[in-house]
Amino acid sequence: MFTSAQLFERRFSIGADSEASVRLVESKERLFLVLQTQKGLASPAAAQIAIPAALLPELKRAISEVEKILSDRGELDDYESAQAYQLTRPLSFANDSEQDFARLLDFYRIRWEYEPTTFPIAWDESGYVRESFTPDFYLPDYGLFIELTTMKQSLVTKKNRKLRLFKEHYPNIPIKLFYGKDYKALLAKYGLRPHSDAEESEHDESGTTPPPENTV
Repeated sequence: MFTSAQLFERRFSIGADSEASVRLVESKERLFLVLQTQKGLASPAAAQIAIPAALLPELKRAISEVEKILSDRGELDDYESAQAYQLTRPLSFANDSEQDFARLLDFYRIRWEYEPTTFPIAWDESGYVRESFTPDFYLPDYGLFIELTTMKQSLVTKKNRKLRLFKEHYPNIPIKLFYGKDYKALLAKYGLRPHSDAEESEHDESGTTPPPENTV
C-alpha cells in the first residue's frame, strides 16, 4: 500500500504464529499510522488499515476509554476499577498556561473538559485528513470551546491559521481565542500570576496567593 519512507515500526505477537504491527509511514507527503495483522512471517498481511496521523489525538482518547472499560471489568491487573485507573492517570497539560486556566475554572466552579474533540480542518486530494485542530478546553455549560495561544510568537501564526480553517468548516461551533496578552489580563483580573512563568515571577511582586488547585 505504501511505497515511501517508514519512520517507525513496533511489532508484537498476538498468537502462536500471528503478529500485529504499528507503523508510521510517509506517503506523498502524507503521514499515516498503519495497523496490520499477519499470520506467519512469510504470509501476506491479513488485515491492514491506514489512519491519518493528524487524527492521533482521537486514537489516544479512544485507547484511554478502552483502558477504563478494561480496568472496570478487572482485565487490567494494576487497577481494580475504572475509577482507580482514572486516579492514576492525571491530566497532562501541554503547558503551564493550560494548567493555570484549568485552576481558574475550578476556582469559579466552571465545568470543563480538556481537549475532548479533534476536528479535521484540511484534507488531501484523496479525501484523507491532512490536518486537524484540537481546542484546549470545552465548557459544557456554555457550549463553548477555548483555545489558548500563550506560547512563543513564532507559533502563534500557525495557530491562527488553524483557527481560521476551523471557523471556515465549523461556523456554528462557538470558540473563544485567548492571545498571550488576553490570558495575562484575565489572570490579573482575578489576582493570579502565571504558573512557573520565570519572567512573570521575576517582575511581579504582588505576592497574591493563587486559588487552591482543587476547589470543586
